[in-house]
Amino acid sequence: IRLEIYKSGTKKKVGLTWITVDGQVYTFRAHDRSHPRSNEIYAEGEKISNEIIKYGHQYDSSWITRVLDEDETVESVLCGHSERLAIAWGFVANPNASKLQMVKNLRICGDCHRSTKIIAATRQCEIIVRDANRIHHFYKNGQCSCNDYF
Repeated sequence: IRLEIYKSGTKKKVGLTWITVDGQVYTFRAHDRSHPRSNEIYAEGEKISNEIIKYGHQYDSSWITRVLDEDETVESVLCGHSERLAIAWGFVANPNASKLQMVKNLRICGDCHRSTKIIAATRQCEIIVRDANRIHHFYKNGQCSCNDYF
């Protein structure tokens, strides 16, 4: 099926995440480097990644729908998702954030959902993500309002 879709020239919809920080809306796409502070965002993303790995998170490659390039890892691909970058930016802009709110145009992937639950628990903050299907409210106790139905 993927081959037929590829042959037909159909393109996958680009995943975008919007987050408001200090009254300004920021937009991120997967592996985005366009933000003037992208080096800080990626450094924060790596810090978050290390925190959730210590907490026991294992990246789930089943959410990657393409062949990885030679210089890519499962972690680098999944940590580059737009919502992960938006979360990292939220903490760069406000290190003591108690709540982050964002909107995503596609459904959140399972790995990002699990990661965000852990981030909310380890950073003791609420993270609210409105995706294409529902609102996910990740609580400080590591639970999500969707009861893991996404």
